[in-house]
Amino acid sequence: MWLTKISIRLLALSSLLIALALTTTFSSSTPITFAQDTTSFVGSFENLVKEVNNLSQSYYNETGNSGNGQVDNETIITITDNYKPKYESLIDKAKALQPPEQFQNGTDLYIKSVESELQSNNHFRNYLATNNATENELSIKLLSDSLNYETEAFKNLNSSGQFTIVR
Repeated sequence: MWLTKISIRLLALSSLLIALALTTTFSSSTPITFAQDTTSFVGSFENLVKEVNNLSQSYYNETGNSGNGQVDNETIITITDNYKPKYESLIDKAKALQPPEQFQNGTDLYIKSVESELQSNNHFRNYLATNNATENELSIKLLSDSLNYETEAFKNLNSSGQFTIVR
């Protein structure tokens, strides 16, 4: 009977140590990620592009009447502040994609494009708040960079022949 209790305790202790070792081994602070398969990635990326395009269009529709005096600077500043977390959310979504290796460069360029657009909006906001011409110049440059990054991203991804939205 005494031997049985010791055996049971040893078995329980061994099981606990094995479970602890497995938990430590498989719960590292760095998550293990695997690239999406090509079809899944293409669909995810194209949906992301649609979301970014819709967000950009909505932002420019709301702020675009500033040139004809229909929207004042304070309103544009508020609109820009409201859109910032929306852009950041889409950037996070883009960064969470796990592109197959052949799409990594195009994905990185697209992320730079969206980040540059957000930075452009923020510098334009700052220009309206401060009337600092340098902020306006930075805004224009970053918007141009955004378009260039997007063009390069789409060229890169389009060369695979698997994307329809980036044509």
